[in-house]
Amino acid sequence: MPQGLPILVIGGASVDRLRAAEGAVTTPGGGGLYTAVAARKAGGDVRFFGYRPDPLPELFERAATTVAWHGPPVRLEDIPHFEIVYDTGGDARMETATWGNEATLDPDMVPDFLLSARYIHIAAIHDASLQMKFISALRRRSRARLSAGTFGYMVHRSPDAVRALMDAVDLFFLNAFEAEAIFGPQPPTVRPGQILVVTRGSDGADVWQGDWCTRVPVCPARPVDLTGAGDSVCGGMLAGLAAGMHPVDAARHGTACAAIAIEAPGMTALLDTDRAAVDARKVPLIDRRCAVDDSQVDRIAAVLRDLPDVRPFDFTGPHFPRVGDAHALDYFFAAIKHQFGFWTPGHGSWRAPTYATLGGERLKGSDYCFASFRRQLERDPRVLSPQGQAALRWQDTESLFRDDDGQVPLPVLANHHALARGYGRDLWELGWTPQSLVAEAHAAPDPVRTLLARLDHITGYREDPFRKKATLLVVALGQRPERFIELHDGASLRPIIDYHLMRSCLRTGLVRVQDADLAARLAERKLVPPTDEVAVRKACFDAIERLCARSGRDVGTVDWFFFNARRRCPEVTEPECARCPLDSTCAHRKDLFQPVLRTTFY
Repeated sequence: MPQGLPILVIGGASVDRLRAAEGAVTTPGGGGLYTAVAARKAGGDVRFFGYRPDPLPELFERAATTVAWHGPPVRLEDIPHFEIVYDTGGDARMETATWGNEATLDPDMVPDFLLSARYIHIAAIHDASLQMKFISALRRRSRARLSAGTFGYMVHRSPDAVRALMDAVDLFFLNAFEAEAIFGPQPPTVRPGQILVVTRGSDGADVWQGDWCTRVPVCPARPVDLTGAGDSVCGGMLAGLAAGMHPVDAARHGTACAAIAIEAPGMTALLDTDRAAVDARKVPLIDRRCAVDDSQVDRIAAVLRDLPDVRPFDFTGPHFPRVGDAHALDYFFAAIKHQFGFWTPGHGSWRAPTYATLGGERLKGSDYCFASFRRQLERDPRVLSPQGQAALRWQDTESLFRDDDGQVPLPVLANHHALARGYGRDLWELGWTPQSLVAEAHAAPDPVRTLLARLDHITGYREDPFRKKATLLVVALGQRPERFIELHDGASLRPIIDYHLMRSCLRTGLVRVQDADLAARLAERKLVPPTDEVAVRKACFDAIERLCARSGRDVGTVDWFFFNARRRCPEVTEPECARCPLDSTCAHRKDLFQPVLRTTFY
């Protein structure tokens, strides 16, 4: 069965006749149908609502068996028909178009049983005013997150109406030319909580989460017909979001669908594909310079499985709120977003970890950060609320992190300040609080997935596709004695990959660096480009995910085991291998070091 929450796509199907020098082919088309088929092939549980030809011609039989197609029956000639001509360079132009009765589609036609979907996408149907009519009705009848797309003719005819359409939905899809027509040369204005996807052809796609933008590269393809590429991105991304993916990873799901779709005329390649092929096409995170050593995973999993005293951390102690503290949720939400960047560079290399003294105790970066917030909790807990974070002045942030000597030891304080203010602003504008988010998660069938999806819209958590800080927050809330969130079996939890865990993966041999140049840069602790960092981080992510599955240990337990390894396998002194339970199975690659890259992700 498909995984994820249900998706409803509302839109049209069309008959597309594609003409090129080699001949002509007639295929099923329509933005709505492309989106629905792509979502289904990407693993989504999808329903499609739109006019359905009756009797159903052979042309649409495969599409109709791919997705559950609901909608009023019409004659074949009453759905849109398009003739598209390709020149010798592969550029397309619309030769003829008949729109049929698509403009008469009405939201009252949509049966109630379809409106329980988590995501409802309104494809480009006729014009923006018809899409707005659907959106207005759906806001009254459904609690779904609403999505919409557009097309060039609509944008150029009525850009203001398309902009209003974008403002009315939670997700919006358009291409670079359409974005230019609406926003001009300026970056788009995307509100907190909203996702905007701008496809850019061979340059990939921009994924905007509020005002944070990530460029997602294209996947390798041999283009034959670009028809439906944008709609395929949309369908694949909706499937990814419904399955609980971070928006950036979901967009990679979408670009993989598009890469497959364009390799044959019309919908042919999309109808022929499956979820495994979509996963195999996802490109940016596959880098053969680093590889998981499956045999080593098995060996270390066997050790972890048999260790008697390995357990998750309960996030209590002198640096954390007292059990039952009324402001504990504000503390954890506010503090964990600052768990990053505790090291200083020098001459293009990693130089030293961050240490500072607070309350007479010398603390390493992560502990120092938690202790700073515990001090603030005792001084004035209102500062940790969303309103308090949004109102922080520079001197307030300095005060929060100042050590016993009056110094601020954090190497990138400006980043911490910006994230704190952005975090408070996002929660304030969305009307959310840590308390309301936890309550919402409690009421959901999958609390972990629900909270992670909300954190994807909050500054300080949204930026990282691997969700290191977001998952750390969820684990902290679930492992505290108060059990703020129910982790159940942890099925929605993924590895918490920071630099401590990457160093452990490399030194133990869970991950092998197969490229000599990359291995040398890691051993020399040189600053690396993002491509090097993501190669190592993705391999470590996969290794820890397999280790959890094979050892029977949950993410929180494995993370705490390796986090404590920093004491016996530190950054600046010789590892004390004899103290390590993994000594007999370890690869002892003590020369290797985590990738050195300045980021707010970890």
